[in-house]
Amino acid sequence: MAETPDLPPQDSLPQAVEREHGPRSMQLIWIVPILAALIGGFVALKAFWESGPTIRIQFMSGEGIEAGKTRIKHKAVDVGTVKSVKLAPDRKTVVVTAEIDRNAADGFLVEDTKFWVVRPRIAGGQVSGLSTLLAGSYIGSDPGRSQEERRSFIGLETPPSITSDLPGRQFKLAASDLGSLDIGSPVYFRGVVAGRVTSTELPADGKSVQIGVFVHAPFDKLVSNESRFWNASGVDLSLDTSGVKVQMQSLVTLVLGGISFESLPEDASAPEAAANSQFPLWNTRAEAFLIRESVVETYVLRIDQSARGLAVGAAVDFRGVTVGEVRKIELRFDAEKVRYWTAVEIHLWPERLRPKDAEGAKRWDAMSAPGARIKRFIEHGFRAQLRSANLITGTLFVALDFFPKAPKKTMDLAKTPPEIPTVPGALSELEESLGNIIKNLEKVPFDKLAQDARKALTTLDATLKRAEALMNQLSTDVAPELKTTLQQARKTLQSAEQVFSSDSPVQGDLRETLQEVTRAAEQVRALTDYLERHPESLIRGKRPSGDTK
Repeated sequence: MAETPDLPPQDSLPQAVEREHGPRSMQLIWIVPILAALIGGFVALKAFWESGPTIRIQFMSGEGIEAGKTRIKHKAVDVGTVKSVKLAPDRKTVVVTAEIDRNAADGFLVEDTKFWVVRPRIAGGQVSGLSTLLAGSYIGSDPGRSQEERRSFIGLETPPSITSDLPGRQFKLAASDLGSLDIGSPVYFRGVVAGRVTSTELPADGKSVQIGVFVHAPFDKLVSNESRFWNASGVDLSLDTSGVKVQMQSLVTLVLGGISFESLPEDASAPEAAANSQFPLWNTRAEAFLIRESVVETYVLRIDQSARGLAVGAAVDFRGVTVGEVRKIELRFDAEKVRYWTAVEIHLWPERLRPKDAEGAKRWDAMSAPGARIKRFIEHGFRAQLRSANLITGTLFVALDFFPKAPKKTMDLAKTPPEIPTVPGALSELEESLGNIIKNLEKVPFDKLAQDARKALTTLDATLKRAEALMNQLSTDVAPELKTTLQQARKTLQSAEQVFSSDSPVQGDLRETLQEVTRAAEQVRALTDYLERHPESLIRGKRPSGDTK
């Protein structure tokens, strides 16, 4: 059994004594956590105080956007940071959560503020976003002018062509076709770049194209309510009686398209157009500045010949003056005669036919009803006719004129629209004449004529052979005799030359003979003079020289 060690007596052990309460002192070790808590609270309070509002931007793609790295900038200044990038619940878009700096948030997050991702782009002849090749993509922004605040936005897929602080005004154009126009295409005024195309949109009805253009200041003050806009894209090639005409705004418009606008000098006093005013976009400058008629009358023409070459928009001409245009061309069927004819509907501008002199205008106004004027014209030979506008292209136009020899006709004003009688065109008459000539040529017996011609050629060939034999005979028989005759004639001429030479005896005798003849002539003249003075000498004889009786 193990022995138990000896324990000291209980009285010798120390006894615990209760300590009296006194002032407590803080231990130094508690200072560190307290300071850490204070600093953390201060940092958290400062971060909360300096933090800006959080916004959500919805994009179609999150390409180039990174949480914590991608910045939001305005005029190259950081105004926010992307906090997260997530897929939308429908997985069709991307939702970007970003924090905007508190100092920049005032008046920034409003209804019409725009956001877009800045990447390298080439559009409308402009290159943008090249700085992001090294620094990376960022989100661009353009503060709006609305007074309504907003925290959720739909991001743009392409940068806006203009920003809200750019001086100028925006206008809307309505066109039947967009052509080669695109966002960023230039807008010209007298050849100077004055703006850009900012948007293209197809309305729900699909009947036209809406084009937004922005005109920079001070060019925006040149846009009045009477300004005309036209498509200046490509090359305008025309061929008329003055030759070939080629017009082009610039090489840029040839590639990128472009729009031009201008006002007539007489419209200089027209008021400035308000922002977002709408104008029609014409195809060409000539079409833009056509005189728009307020008085228009509709008529139909019955064409019994081919209307190939006649197009909608072709001119209706009266003695060289355009007085209307073709609006519709369609085929119609005559069931009784079982034949087709072409109905050409035209718009007539009667004010262009109105006389300018006072007396003529007074008589014109006396024919009050519009149809009554044309009806009276028709009763005096007023007719329509298709004529060629260009022999090379084959285009046609409608010509109105008076044909006194045309059959008498009138107009039925009860028809809608009334019909203007027509006469065959010059080309149609030419075709008919050519057809008659061809028919007459078909009646000519070309086979018989060919046989007769063949016989005549045979006879001619025999005649030529006989003529050849005769020429051979002349060459062998007559030619030597002719040579001898020529030699004799030459000798005769030589003898005559010797006779008529100045030193020949014949010339001397001839000279003396001529002198004798001269003297005889003088004596005859003297005798004649004497007989004129003394005709009685023919009976009595010559008086003695001393006799004066």
